[in-house]
Amino acid sequence: MGVSQQSARRLIFSAAVEIRAAPAQVFAVVSDLRRKAPLNPNIQVIRVELEGEEPVREGSVFYHRFHRGARIMEYKSRCVRVVAPWLVESRSETDPPFVVRVVVEPISTGCRLTQREEVEVTPELLDAFEAPTTQVRTFRDIVNLFALFPSARPLGVEIRTFQCERVARRLAGELQSWLDGIRVHLDEATSLGRRNGIGNRIED
Repeated sequence: MGVSQQSARRLIFSAAVEIRAAPAQVFAVVSDLRRKAPLNPNIQVIRVELEGEEPVREGSVFYHRFHRGARIMEYKSRCVRVVAPWLVESRSETDPPFVVRVVVEPISTGCRLTQREEVEVTPELLDAFEAPTTQVRTFRDIVNLFALFPSARPLGVEIRTFQCERVARRLAGELQSWLDGIRVHLDEATSLGRRNGIGNRIED
């Protein structure tokens, strides 16, 4: 799990897991948001739709609507690069702008799955991903308040930086739990397949 903040306008974070499954099997899940989204423990999926024909390819568009806590969120994303079974990259076509890059690498025990996300920072984004128990003003309120007092603007920048770092850590943690969910799902499917395969050989 990693977090980096390259500018005041972007958050960049990533996570990785090792999975005991073939790269093609992993890619089939992570390249199709209809299969991938329900494995995210941080949200409740309302609907995920693929625009166009299967399989997922460059130009494929997904619509995703989900519950996140008390909020209902939705976005539209387009696959801009697909190299099966190793790489898929998508970009949002709704606010806030984001880029998701998923890489599947073969290793001796199966494969390593890495997901890297880059999202544009907006006051709405920071407010949406604050812990629901927080009692502080929204970031938009703080920005508007500091705009009235030029001498306090440096403090406003510090608060923005602190909030960005906190949200980035939270997003990285949630991404890690999502990839862990994918790993558990695929590990279980692989184990079940092996057991069935052994059973078939015994019967034969």
